[in-house]
Amino acid sequence: MATAVKTQEELAQQGIDTAPQQNVVDMGTILGTLFGVLLIFGAILYQGDVGLFWSIPSALIVFGGTVTTAFIAFPSQKIMGMIPVLINAFKPDVHKPADYVDIIMSLSSKYRTGGMKRLESEEEFLNNRFLRSGISMIVDGYNSREIQEIMERELQALIDRHNSGQKILRFMAVQSPVFGMAGTLIGLIQMLSQLEDPSQIGSGLATALITTFYGIMLANLILIPLVAKLNTRTENETTLLKAIRVGVMGIHDRVNPQKIRRSMNALLPPDNQK
Repeated sequence: MATAVKTQEELAQQGIDTAPQQNVVDMGTILGTLFGVLLIFGAILYQGDVGLFWSIPSALIVFGGTVTTAFIAFPSQKIMGMIPVLINAFKPDVHKPADYVDIIMSLSSKYRTGGMKRLESEEEFLNNRFLRSGISMIVDGYNSREIQEIMERELQALIDRHNSGQKILRFMAVQSPVFGMAGTLIGLIQMLSQLEDPSQIGSGLATALITTFYGIMLANLILIPLVAKLNTRTENETTLLKAIRVGVMGIHDRVNPQKIRRSMNALLPPDNQK
């Protein structure tokens, strides 16, 4: 029992058993969003009245149309599943490849010296699902080809899930300017129906153009940057998981830990290498 406690403390120091940071946010994403909004509204204030850019009907057309067409195009459970994905976009990337290089080197050393029982005792303390799955397959006696194939399928499934969520956001980014134009057309029709009163043309045209403004801002200030952020996260996580897969295969084949480190580093960008 004492050995298990010592192992857990050791793994915690290596970053395996760390507590999830629920309240931590990515300040770059938060500040970028806030500064973007503030700069636009600052420019509006400098030129005139912000109230001129406030239109509830325009907002309903753009936001309502964008969301409802997304529900038409995609299953509702996938749309609702985007909520935690969007929340995670405002959290920092917690994946630290160098930590996993240390973890896998440690696991390899323990497997080479302590055998299968020692590796099995470490498995329960691994918080990374992909790494835990690989170690579990080693413990369960899978051969190297089976481990490689299963981990490849798991990696591809993760990429497909991420791309599915990004596909929804891309669809919404396309739809929001379209509904902005639709709102503008509605406003122009209403304005042209009152041509007998020329004093109403200017204000009517301004109201019509607000909808296009909303559509462009929603697409280019919110949706497209979020897609880019999530795509970068997917690329980083994919690179990390590929390195973990190399490490798991090295553990299975009882490769020297230093060789495992070099093989994993070969897949990681220079600033993430150990």
